[in-house]
Amino acid sequence: MEIRGVDGNFIEELKGRSDIVDVVSSYVPGLQKKGSNYWGNCPFHHEKTPSFSVNREQGFYKCFGCGKGGDVISFIMEEENMTFMEAVRHLAERAHLEVPKRINAEDEAFKKQKERLFALTRDTARIYHANLKKPSAERAVEYISKRGIFESSVRKFGLGYSDGYTSLIEDLKALGYSRQEMLKAGVIQERDGKFFDAMANRLVFPIIDAFGKVVAFGGRVLGKTDFAKYKNTDNTVLFQKNRNLYGLNMIKKLRQREKVSDLIMVEGYMDTLALVQAGVENVVASMGTSLTEEQAKLAKRYVEDIYICYDGDAAGQNATLRGLEILKNHGLKVRVISLPNGEDPDEVIKRAGKEEFLKYKNAAVELTEYKLTRLKEKHDLASPFGRASYAKEAAKIVSELPSGVERDVYAEFVSKLTGINKSVVTSEVKAIESAGDASAVAISATTSASDANVEAARFVIRECIMGLEKWENYADLMPTPALRSAADYLNECALKSAPPDVGTLYHVTTEEEADKIINLDAKRYEGSEKAAYEDCLLLLQKEYQKSKIAELNEKYKLSTSDEERSKYMKAIAEEEAKYRRSYGSK
Repeated sequence: MEIRGVDGNFIEELKGRSDIVDVVSSYVPGLQKKGSNYWGNCPFHHEKTPSFSVNREQGFYKCFGCGKGGDVISFIMEEENMTFMEAVRHLAERAHLEVPKRINAEDEAFKKQKERLFALTRDTARIYHANLKKPSAERAVEYISKRGIFESSVRKFGLGYSDGYTSLIEDLKALGYSRQEMLKAGVIQERDGKFFDAMANRLVFPIIDAFGKVVAFGGRVLGKTDFAKYKNTDNTVLFQKNRNLYGLNMIKKLRQREKVSDLIMVEGYMDTLALVQAGVENVVASMGTSLTEEQAKLAKRYVEDIYICYDGDAAGQNATLRGLEILKNHGLKVRVISLPNGEDPDEVIKRAGKEEFLKYKNAAVELTEYKLTRLKEKHDLASPFGRASYAKEAAKIVSELPSGVERDVYAEFVSKLTGINKSVVTSEVKAIESAGDASAVAISATTSASDANVEAARFVIRECIMGLEKWENYADLMPTPALRSAADYLNECALKSAPPDVGTLYHVTTEEEADKIINLDAKRYEGSEKAAYEDCLLLLQKEYQKSKIAELNEKYKLSTSDEERSKYMKAIAEEEAKYRRSYGSK
């Protein structure tokens, strides 16, 4: 297994030879042992009372003042302002170890397997692209023309066509690939013993990573369908959707030609293609409406400023709010490009061109203003009652701002919008802040069902990463993106039959989530840890099944035809029957 491109076995040896207490002591004088931990003043922020803890046995540190934590590599990265590889080399030199030029035999085999799969996906992309020349691709060619896609863009983005359910399999067989390799790469699927092209009869968009390798594919249906218009390759050893941004490979090339100061983030393939074709090249797509923590981290490697431009429909606007919060939490400056009449970027480009789109970009607003503007849709500002109810909800949004200056600016914004005196709005903001402080203890004393689900997921991950339980593929059961990242790491360990490492958790998920998993108090669960683990796993499975039923119910409500409603009613009945068989009526 590789960790950030370095042989996992070497990383384990390096950490074993780099006693974290010894390393930290060279930066933090006077560490004192209390119980199983060592304590001292945090090197990352000024403090008088020691709140910095180092655990030798588990190999990680944690400051309960500033919140920073991680393993010995994380410590050197933070203290010396080094990259991961620089920190590894620094510790290797200290421990008199040579950083391996070649990975070990087990990882060498895994590396060769990945190289083989990369070759397979590259050849698959070439086959799809060549299919556009076939008479059978007439509908795909017509669609490309209808959408105004230039031939140069077809080549640039490597667009292609899946010619039926089986031709890809035969073409890849002719190149020497096995069906098992095709399955591992995710280009084919198996159902009831039959194998078929995962993108059958679709216009195909190769998904290329930042290093220029084809990792997956997205496909669009060419006619009417009861299913989703777009489909992505399932997660594989090459591709994790939540860790990729479509078009990032082109951003790397763009940066070689000019400075890229910001990125425009859109939902999908066609929006990216249309904007790049029109000359707006600093564009990436989240490949759907659910922006993830990992995608935010990926974006931050390139820029500090992000513009979100999701579709103008309700789903797109709700996704915009979620995405803004995630991006802001990762220290990015985020603004929203609002398009008129529910249009998407592709439609604006076709209707009015690049200059018109850039006008909307120049008028983009930041998170708080976007929230306050969206809030207007729920209230009738023409009536006194509507203005008052809007101001109360708006004051809650303003009260959550960390800066007094920001609170003052947006209190003024609300005042001008509603005609209510600014001092009244400010008083309401202060009252909400005071009430929030007073109720903090009461709120923390209660645990909602979703909180219980998150805690259960943390407990399951904790037990498995500590080696107390065997991990299965539970990633789908995880209720948050950060927990899914931790689950993805455990999936990779299971795939390689390699034991997970506690410290590595800090490199694969957020620091905050890693802390919560590792520091979870198992004693809070009554009875044995084994019984608690099984109870937590059962809760996750039940909640996952419930979420599937809830999603189908939502689709049923949005159905516009009797045929659709009948389809979803049948699906709901099947899922509810599964739930009753597995978990009873509750």
